[in-house]
Amino acid sequence: MLFKFSNKDELKALIRILQEISMELESLVHTETDIFRKYEVSARVELIDEILPKLMKKQFSKQLKSSIEISKAVSIIIFQYREIAVDIYAEVLKNRLVETIYREMV
Repeated sequence: MLFKFSNKDELKALIRILQEISMELESLVHTETDIFRKYEVSARVELIDEILPKLMKKQFSKQLKSSIEISKAVSIIIFQYREIAVDIYAEVLKNRLVETIYREMV
């Protein structure tokens, strides 16, 4: 799934959303007692942490828009954790992202 950003603020908002999801998942890893569930949650953390450096490298020097390819696995994680609250700007971006993911799924 290709997700487009209009400006650097949208990019920063997505980074904040993914960081919040990653922190939520990491806390689950520490509290999970089922070894298989713990392994699954660890894999989700790795998927999110894999995309973060790519986002942090994005630049908006002369470009009007930028985009990033988000895998289906990461899309599912974002969709499952769509209830995580960040700030208002990130919330608007998250709603747009969840709507895009939902359209891709259907």
